[in-house]
Parts: sequence; structure tokens; C-alpha cells
Amino acid sequence: MKLNKQFASTGTYRISEEFVPSEHVVVYPGDCLDLLNTIPSESLQLIVTSPPYNIGKEYEKRLDLDLYLRDQERVITECVRALSPGGSICWQVGNYVDNGAIIPLDN
Repeated sequence: MKLNKQFASTGTYRISEEFVPSEHVVVYPGDCLDLLNTIPSESLQLIVTSPPYNIGKEYEKRLDLDLYLRDQERVITECVRALSPGGSICWQVGNYVDNGAIIPLDN
């Protein structure tokens, strides 16, 4: 990655919005599958993601649980493909709530 000119004094990195092998930090404000499709296999050291919780927030469309889990499986599969053998995934998920039943999604 090209360091910000102020790196030595501030300790900051430039943040990219697209995958470029020379970058250290990418924050992608869009559909993660679009980004993952541009990333070579086994090339990432760290993936941090917080997928939609599917609980009906104003910024998400609530899906049937089976469809939601299939969508998440596609994302996880692509993350694992892109992750280097020594890399880590930080996956923040919530619980699925259906008619008062709370279903943990990390199982």
C-alpha cells in the first residue's frame, strides 16, 4: 500500500474503496459479493464484516430465514475462498427473531 504522506507522524493508512493488492485497508460501501468477486483466492489476511441481521431495520429488507441463510452461506463461502490460510474472519451476527422465538445465527 502507498502510505499516506502523514503516516510517519500520525500512524494512519489511506483507506481504499476497492480491492487493490497494494492496499492495506479496504472499506467497501456496497454489496460484499461484488467486492469479493474481485479478490484473488487466498489473498486476504483479515476480513471484518457485519452482515444484515434480517430483523426488519429500515435499511434492510427482511427475508425468509432459509433465503437469508442461503445468502449468508454464499458470502461465507466467498470469504473463505479469499482468505489466506493463516487469515482470520470477524463475522458479527445477531439473532433471528420469529414470533418471539430467538434463533442464534452463529450456530
